[in-house]
Amino acid sequence: MKALVLEHTKQIAVKDVPAPAVVGDNDVKIKINTVGICGSDCHYYQYGKIGSFVVEKPMVLGHEASGTIVEIGNNVKNLKVGDRVCMEPGIPNMSSIQTLSGFYNLDPEVRFWATPPIDGCLCETVVHPAAFTFKLPDNVSYAEGAMG
Repeated sequence: MKALVLEHTKQIAVKDVPAPAVVGDNDVKIKINTVGICGSDCHYYQYGKIGSFVVEKPMVLGHEASGTIVEIGNNVKNLKVGDRVCMEPGIPNMSSIQTLSGFYNLDPEVRFWATPPIDGCLCETVVHPAAFTFKLPDNVSYAEGAMG
């Protein structure tokens, strides 16, 4: 599939990359419609790092997106194929104290799209946990959903 890849500082290209992994029982596969360009994408492009996060190999950019579900895992009941969705880009350790306390964003193990070594979502499709995928209301556009 095609993706926007940061190859080196100040060097990006549209490249062929492997398609996402198989959809797990609690996951959804999403055809990306819109991706917002975040300050972190710009910073990685300009400097190749943010704090201790250093781009050491080519990385797909993008971590704020919206799209349409094209496949669901066996255990997913709250979403269906065809739903327009946006996604939380940070995935925590589901058994951490912070996550279990309702503060998953404070989990020190949270992993964000487009934060080394994790590829981002500026690509054709992604597989994402259903628990961090949210249906867009009819009055919210894909662009608005990507800003979430």
